[in-house]
Amino acid sequence: MNASRQAVALNTVGVIMLLLGFSGVILLYRQDRPSTSNPNSDWKDGTLSLTDSKTNTQNIELYGGKLEVLMVKCVEWFRHPESQAILIATISVLAALACFLVAGRQSGKR
Repeated sequence: MNASRQAVALNTVGVIMLLLGFSGVILLYRQDRPSTSNPNSDWKDGTLSLTDSKTNTQNIELYGGKLEVLMVKCVEWFRHPESQAILIATISVLAALACFLVAGRQSGKR
């Protein structure tokens, strides 16, 4: 395949990655939208994180160090649908950008 066909193919792949990534973000965000809360629901609904309690944070830091506390906070951040959407969007944009850059170099080799 010559350089111009490769560049067109890479540009197409980049556009497809962007479209799939952003459509996945939209589906994820719409699917995991929180429902309206019930006033009679139990308060133990899993909304408290491990680092919400000062005692838990101190125990995590005591047994695992400050890095363990940071890791627990990162894991809890990734559990939210908004965080997952940001991660998927970032990965799709970076992958598409890589395709576009390689396509630009391929078309410049002519």
